[in-house]
Order: sequence, then structure tokens, then C-alpha cells
Amino acid sequence: MQRDCYHEIIVDRAAAQAFPLFTPKGEEDWVPGWAPTYLWPETGETCQEMVFTTEKDGETSVWTCLSWQPEQFHARYLRVTPGSLVAFVDVRCQPEGAARTRVGVAYQIVALSDHGRSYLEDLTDSAFAESIDTWSEWINGMGR
Repeated sequence: MQRDCYHEIIVDRAAAQAFPLFTPKGEEDWVPGWAPTYLWPETGETCQEMVFTTEKDGETSVWTCLSWQPEQFHARYLRVTPGSLVAFVDVRCQPEGAARTRVGVAYQIVALSDHGRSYLEDLTDSAFAESIDTWSEWINGMGR
């Protein structure tokens, strides 16, 4: 089973300020409970082929950055949660004037097991959109 999800949000920051918030290190500032373990580079600096892990709901996910194009405000990641799912995560920021950014978030998810299929069955378009909408609320609520 496979599912593609896409949603856009607007954040109240210029693209050059917004894009770094969608890196693993940047998300530490606004995503509750986000605490990656950086394997390479150990500093957590985002770069192509970086590797890090995250823990959620008793599962460990291994992430790598497949494409890193900061000058174009674009990053693509591969997330593998063994025994559950594989996801390609694509983030693109597009300036919307001097102080706003449109952020497109795409997930292409493939289930690896019954557990993964159950997750995808529950992941409706509206559930995905609601989840991503919270991102703009969290970011727009941050101090600058």
C-alpha cells in the first residue's frame, strides 16, 4: 500500500528565515518532542547524505537527506521505519512577498507491514492537512 500526501502552509517569515526551520536542527526549535540523534555529521548540520534517527511511539526511524538545495529552499529526505513504513519527504519554500513564505510539504509513504498499512488507512487527506497546519501555528507562534 502506498499513499501520496501534499499540503501547503504559509509562515510569517521571509523564505531565507523560514527554510532553516524545516531542517532537522531547525525543527528542534518548534516541533514538540523532536529530538534527533545525529549520526553524520554529528553536529546535525544539514547536508546531502546526512543521517539521523528519531524515536516516536516506540519506533525508531532512520532519516537521510537525499537532496539539499538551500539556495532554492528545497530539501528531500528518506525516512525508513523498519517493519512499518518508508517515506519520501519533500519540503519546498517559496517567497510570498518580503515577510511570508509558502511551504509545500509532500510525503510519499509506502507501508511495509500491517502496522504500516493501518497507519496509511488512518492518514486521510484532511488528517494530513490538519497535521501540517499545526506546523504553521507553531512556527508563527514562535518568538523571532
